[in-house]
Amino acid sequence: MTYNSVPVERLASLMPMHLLVDPSGAIRSCGPTLRKLIGRVEHVDAAFELRRAPPDNTPIEGMYQAAQNGRRVFLDLRNSDLPPLRGEATALPAGDVLLNLGFGIGVIEAIASYDLTDADFAANDLAIEILYLHKSNQAIRGELARHSMRLEEAREAAEIQAFTDPLTGLLNRRGFELAFSLALEGRNAPSERSQQFAIMQLDLDRFKDINDNFGHAAGDAVLKRVAEVLRQEMRADDSIARIGGDEFLILLPGLQARAALQQLGRRIIDAIQQPVWYEKHLCRTSASIGAVLSDSYLDITAEQILSDVDEALYAAKRDGRACIRLFESG
Repeated sequence: MTYNSVPVERLASLMPMHLLVDPSGAIRSCGPTLRKLIGRVEHVDAAFELRRAPPDNTPIEGMYQAAQNGRRVFLDLRNSDLPPLRGEATALPAGDVLLNLGFGIGVIEAIASYDLTDADFAANDLAIEILYLHKSNQAIRGELARHSMRLEEAREAAEIQAFTDPLTGLLNRRGFELAFSLALEGRNAPSERSQQFAIMQLDLDRFKDINDNFGHAAGDAVLKRVAEVLRQEMRADDSIARIGGDEFLILLPGLQARAALQQLGRRIIDAIQQPVWYEKHLCRTSASIGAVLSDSYLDITAEQILSDVDEALYAAKRDGRACIRLFESG
């Protein structure tokens, strides 16, 4: 089929957004890109509303007037949020009207809404450049998002590393201080929101002998085993920290019963007394524990409670090691 000696398929290639209508408004030919937008409709009234024309004008009347007066045509797509299509109309000898439409400022929205590619535009259409810019922008945004995610992951990893003991995976002193400061805030809050807590300080007995006799690798194996014991015995909300070579601090929010604290300490001591095999060496140690309850104080400070739990630990050492002692004020 040809129209005025121009094959329709060639017209579609040259003008993928063309619209050829007869005097009744029936669509005789439609560019493939425009067809993606309007679907299978066969009449202009079903697909378009005329913009910038008298309200009583039909789309076909507006197209003929624009062709005769050399004005641009602005057509709204029915059932679409795209900005109006725009273009020029030409009256043909047979009474038909040929329009060559474009997206104008709506090209980016159209590309996204209808999944358009460069094959949907004429070779010399500036929309192709916009399409490439749009895809480049999407690629850049995607890479920036991935880069931002990697930075966030690195930041989180750095924060975790800053608060974590690398050997055992427990909190380090800095991490414990953060958890402890929050516990103090909770303890010193108004009475209806106040929460008591307990602190344990644990020190391994004769740990230096393991390092001296079997090497530091054996000592590291024992420290890792102690960390496993503490994780097994503690609750999810408890904070466990290795604050020195063989020193550990444990924060237990909400724990107020002295008997429960004593029982927990004995379970930990019994588990740590189990020997650890390392490269045919039997490594034996035990644990001394000092403990303190926050409800022992009227006014509480970090310095005072840490000093008192340290004193309780040394009381356990003096009483023969491998035991738990609670600090009693006064």
